[in-house]
Amino acid sequence: MKIILLYNPKAGNEEFPLTRITKSLEKQGASVLAQNCKEDGYEKVLELSYDLIMVAGGDGTVEKTLLQLHDTKCPIAILPFGNANNIAGSLDLTDYYKNIVDQYRKKEYRYLSIGEYKTKEGKGWFVEGIGWGIFTALLLRKDRNKKMKGNEDKKVDFGIKNLIKLENELPVHSYRIELDKKDYSGEYIWIEIMNTKQLGPQLELAPTADHSDDFLDVMLIKEDQKKVLKEFLKAQKKSQIPSPFKTIKAKKIEISTHLPFHVDDELFEHQTLYEEIPTVKISLAEHQLKILKNNNSKSNKS
Repeated sequence: MKIILLYNPKAGNEEFPLTRITKSLEKQGASVLAQNCKEDGYEKVLELSYDLIMVAGGDGTVEKTLLQLHDTKCPIAILPFGNANNIAGSLDLTDYYKNIVDQYRKKEYRYLSIGEYKTKEGKGWFVEGIGWGIFTALLLRKDRNKKMKGNEDKKVDFGIKNLIKLENELPVHSYRIELDKKDYSGEYIWIEIMNTKQLGPQLELAPTADHSDDFLDVMLIKEDQKKVLKEFLKAQKKSQIPSPFKTIKAKKIEISTHLPFHVDDELFEHQTLYEEIPTVKISLAEHQLKILKNNNSKSNKS
């Protein structure tokens, strides 16, 4: 069995245990090729022959790799070594490398849909979610915050504290919104289109989301819901609780606004000022990724 291990050596709060993981895999009878995904040209390793791809790191590493592999048929194992680990959390995965070969032989998978968005500038993909409003404002603040550079161990704490501050400052904006040809246009302070259950600093915004179905979960928060939003964000400082806001399940989504938006943890700003308000079209890609199941997974749904 050939395994390609893509890892981020700087993920999490401790030194990445590369030697321990590779030795464990080899004891299980696997041949391992480990590749630091921070090195230039690391993706060339994916041109080789392999039976399983293992991705070890935080959400940024996992997202980057999954999007590069968005049409692969090869099974993928995710080892959460970051701080938020939203994708692994949504899939109910732990660092299960000690029995990975046995899991591979069982051929038990969870299926993960990949989101797709299109604008006049082009198209792209996302794993966690895409949205406008408060989380986009958080990413803008994070980019300007010098203390956050190279200090990802504070990502969750920074996110919660600043989301609470931003909640008081966030203006209301008008959006044209169409969900499966139904009109939801109006004024909102926060819009999120979720593919997984969690986003950002471990916010469970779509607790009923099914990462393997044909639907995205859309959260629309209005100004008169600010009090509930503030209570939800403050509660996150003590423990992770699911969002109190109901989501709308939709397959085809169109949102029109000049405002910037986020794609997972990246910012997107329209490069051209159009006479017409630019529209972002959002849906799910047809192909689903095969994610190797964890023995401790709560759900057996595939």
